[in-house]
Amino acid sequence: MNSTSIESAITEWVTILGDSGVVAASEADFGASTIGTKRSIPAVVRPETQAQVALVLQVAQRWQVAVYPVSTGNNWGYGSANPIEDNCVILDLSRLDRISDFDPELGVVTVGPGVTQGALREFLDSHEGDYLVPVTGAGPTCSILGNALERGYGITPITDHFAAVTKIEAILPDGTLYKTPLSEIGGAEVDGLFKWGLGPYLDGLFSQGNFGVVVNITIALAPAPETVTAFFFSIKDDAKLEALVPTVRAVLRSLGGSVVAINLLNSQRMLSMMTAFPESRAVDGVLPAHEVDTLANSHGVPAWSGVGAIYASREVARAARRTLQRLLGPVTDRLIFINRRKVSLARTVARALPGRFATRVKGMADTLSGALEIMHGTPNDVALSLAYWRSGTLPETGKPKNPARDGCGLIWFAPLVPIRGDDVRRYIDMIESICPQYGVNPLITLTTVNDRCFDSTVPLLFDRRDADATARANSCYRALFEAGQKEGFLPYRLNIDAMGVLNTDSSSFSRLASRLKAAVDPNFILAPGRYVPRIKSSEV
Repeated sequence: MNSTSIESAITEWVTILGDSGVVAASEADFGASTIGTKRSIPAVVRPETQAQVALVLQVAQRWQVAVYPVSTGNNWGYGSANPIEDNCVILDLSRLDRISDFDPELGVVTVGPGVTQGALREFLDSHEGDYLVPVTGAGPTCSILGNALERGYGITPITDHFAAVTKIEAILPDGTLYKTPLSEIGGAEVDGLFKWGLGPYLDGLFSQGNFGVVVNITIALAPAPETVTAFFFSIKDDAKLEALVPTVRAVLRSLGGSVVAINLLNSQRMLSMMTAFPESRAVDGVLPAHEVDTLANSHGVPAWSGVGAIYASREVARAARRTLQRLLGPVTDRLIFINRRKVSLARTVARALPGRFATRVKGMADTLSGALEIMHGTPNDVALSLAYWRSGTLPETGKPKNPARDGCGLIWFAPLVPIRGDDVRRYIDMIESICPQYGVNPLITLTTVNDRCFDSTVPLLFDRRDADATARANSCYRALFEAGQKEGFLPYRLNIDAMGVLNTDSSSFSRLASRLKAAVDPNFILAPGRYVPRIKSSEV
């Protein structure tokens, strides 16, 4: 690919999309990344229809120009809107924001890549859709489709967001339309009600892959339950964690229909939500253990905090509370239940308290309210404040948070960890021994993705304005990955600089995936390097 080919492709794209449909990366607010990586991006193309997406890909094939599709570009902590390789044109799909084929009785809806969590919430509210949006902590501006294809997850039912995808439509690299077999032979409606369709399951190729540009997904929505009750629990002594972990597994197995996920957060992760980073107490950017203890004591933060929610009718919720008390009571120091009514009461109480106490109670109520809204399937950006803990400038009140635009340094390390006490301890020891070596505070969350496995999210936070801090954070990720390989704790998704770990000649996965890729995209113009390595000509 050379500059002449890119210029020729851009000329054709302008004819198809108009001047406003082809812009520079800087004009489209692309290029910034929380991981500190910068790619050379020749242009951003912005189609508005499926037909235009097909034409864009046909032009890319003709001139052999690489394109990299993004839904909204808000893949913070993994590369934002940046491609894997330099000189890829960004295919911005945010204008494909149509919501269609909503069935309020059966709870399925079809969305394009530009449909955000916030947009789907507004749509459901205006169409009497009594369903939960599959929310994440990334906020209202993030794509439903993009998160599902990257196999994101949340704490509302249905926790596994790709599991909720029942049907996919995609434009293949040659510009042709892929539909599932049931839809092609006249069963479009039932196809959207049954994930596996008919014949070999090819939809999975489009999840964490680069086999086509997904322009529509149909997803199953979880119905809003009669009640949502949050529960919070804690242990003061870190040594009790090994006993708590199998109890979390027991809770999910006993209450799997009503308690779908549980989060465990260490004290530093909790402090990151409660107080500004105390730079003056840090040594080389890291809070020493005694400073963490001092801060934790002053804010009443325990060694480990847990959170989950009961989704159920009132009768079932009452029984679930008794079960939680029976299981969690003996292994925790505190267990409380919170709902919207109690949060409203706390706000009322805050208004009657003197200044300092009022501020603290109101702050607690606001935090609880934000967490409860997410549990109710309403997205917000409360959790996104984490990205600003070490760097970045919070936007003006009312303006959406955008960590990439606002200068935040964030890399997610998100490994899978068995729900076993000994394994969790080995994992925590690994994180706590490696992160401080690179100037990174070990903030740890463990989220159940089923009753067998946690996904742990460790935000590597750093000052992106500091080149040395950026380099150390990226080195920290590599050190964690290598240690995780030895210990058996590996990520469920990768950032744009980590894709090379899949590119090994000895990998049967890489060989097969590359051959499939070559069959549908022989010029490797679509998202080159994304999870699927380039194939060597001798291996075709």
